[in-house]
Amino acid sequence: MFIRNFAIIAHVDHGKSTLADRFLELTGIVAAGKHEEQLLDRNPISRERGITIKLAPVRMFLRSESMSNFFISSGSPSPTFVGQTSQVEKNLTSSSDYILNLIDTPGHVDFSYEVDRTLACVEGVILLVDATQGIQAQTIANAYKAIEKNLVIIPAINKIDLPNAEVEKTKKQLVDFLGVKDEEVFLVSAKTGQGVKELLEAVIKKIPDPNTPPNPLSKRGVSINNTSYSPLERGNGVCSQSLIFDSYYDSHRGVIIFVRVFSGELKKGLKVKLANLKTNFEINEVGYFLPDLTPSEKLVSGEIGYVVTNLKDIHQVAVGDTVVDFKEQDDLSLPGYKKIKSMVFASIFPTDTADYLNLKKALEKLSLNDSSLQFQGVYSQALGTGFRVGFLGLLHADVIRERLEREFGLSLVLTPPKVEYQDTNIRGVKKEPWVKVIILTPEKYLGDIMQLMQRYRSQFLTMDNKNQIILEYEMPMAEMITDFFDALKSVSSGFASLDWQFLDYRDVKADELKILINNQPVEEFSEIVVEEKAYERASYLTSKLKDLIPRQQYEVKIQGQYKGRIIASTRIAPFRKDVLMKSGKVLGTGDVGRKKKLLEKQKEGKKRMKMVGKVEVPKEAFMKLFKKN
Repeated sequence: MFIRNFAIIAHVDHGKSTLADRFLELTGIVAAGKHEEQLLDRNPISRERGITIKLAPVRMFLRSESMSNFFISSGSPSPTFVGQTSQVEKNLTSSSDYILNLIDTPGHVDFSYEVDRTLACVEGVILLVDATQGIQAQTIANAYKAIEKNLVIIPAINKIDLPNAEVEKTKKQLVDFLGVKDEEVFLVSAKTGQGVKELLEAVIKKIPDPNTPPNPLSKRGVSINNTSYSPLERGNGVCSQSLIFDSYYDSHRGVIIFVRVFSGELKKGLKVKLANLKTNFEINEVGYFLPDLTPSEKLVSGEIGYVVTNLKDIHQVAVGDTVVDFKEQDDLSLPGYKKIKSMVFASIFPTDTADYLNLKKALEKLSLNDSSLQFQGVYSQALGTGFRVGFLGLLHADVIRERLEREFGLSLVLTPPKVEYQDTNIRGVKKEPWVKVIILTPEKYLGDIMQLMQRYRSQFLTMDNKNQIILEYEMPMAEMITDFFDALKSVSSGFASLDWQFLDYRDVKADELKILINNQPVEEFSEIVVEEKAYERASYLTSKLKDLIPRQQYEVKIQGQYKGRIIASTRIAPFRKDVLMKSGKVLGTGDVGRKKKLLEKQKEGKKRMKMVGKVEVPKEAFMKLFKKN
């Protein structure tokens, strides 16, 4: 039995899931034309948006009896194998089967942590590039991740069947970027299947078996997060170590974990524990992804599969932990994943306060297979009890909101995502997060993009124009999570792409912008704002609230206060009852003194209402304001 563990990585919408479909058909897992497109994208949100938001593993087979026919039909010679002996090659066609473990990955920058988790479990990747778009920002970022982990990279150009495909231009970009030869770049059409057999053959030829020792003459070895790894031996056997790379909660079978076995084996009835959390449990079931969960007798070294833990508390399991034998006393943790840190924060409130516990349970279930999701309880006078939730970006926040509403039937209010500032010992100075952004764009949009960057407090670093323009900037994350993405797509007609990574925290003159309604601060509308943007932001919020808050029986003042000073102000005029009307008739023209007396009485009454009255701010106002933000 020979194993190949590999992933498909690419920029968003470059055809990863469609290529996975062709692999599934080619290996007989599904029948061509008799399954949904993008089969591994099982989340309805993924299908509707046309993007992968969750990694998806699947196990495929190539039987020994069909190997020769498979490669003959592809027009390719018999495969050769890296780091293996000629005897192994003979065994391949005589008595062995191939197991191909594929993990499809997301392409959007907000879900790059899914790519990190995937690359810790494989020995090689297919780097897929759209022939109509060329190398994009996330292509570069994902390639660097694979290079850092010392993985085999197989470059491939997709969508070569399209009339606007620029195959030679894209190939030159890949050759220059990766330093490979022209003939090492594979040309495929995931839609029609052209070139897919040759690409799958390359996976078998170039990606090493996980259980084969690395060639001592090569610098490459199996690595996890750039750390050299070899199984830990115990006596005459090998200690069991399996890395958890994903998980989810099943209401009947408890927590189900996805694992890559690095040594030893896992099987039903085996007593194990988690090396870090020290959680003990007995394995209830093991199996593979075909792509549905399919039970098997055991999982052995090098394989990827699932384990049913029967644990009912989701807090007893953590992605990145290591499954080991429960008798082991030493720290046998594999070099797992670094803790994902949320970069933007928003508060989520149920529109029906009775749904608070349902929202809590839903967030707990989502956090089980999304290690970046962090939340804690908050209370708002206007919106009631909810949660402050940490996200990786705007798309991540929007997807989580939609999943909560669809999968758990909740109606929610999501406040605008904000970055987290750190306090300093200097009054009026805080630390704000900065990021490094990489922008790829055609040359004709260069001037407009550089002008755009000046509006977002960015700092220019470098520019490379070998094949296409690559710009590097540093900018505050608070600027990037506003309307920056939309503005970038607008000035580049949708051709520019962006990737980013967190850098550090830097000092900035910033303070809290408080929104006062009739001199009372409303916490939900308050936020940290840098000094140079304070007036603009205060004017925007006060004018929008004027449109959203309904008129009252008394005047409503809406003010923006920054560093103790009112910097923006507006008012909502009260309803006016004509006190000079009585029984539908206007008082006579005489008796001016009586008219003045009635008007003064009305004025005093409205003044008392303003002093003791409470402004009603409907939830719809919060929802509309946040949506417009």
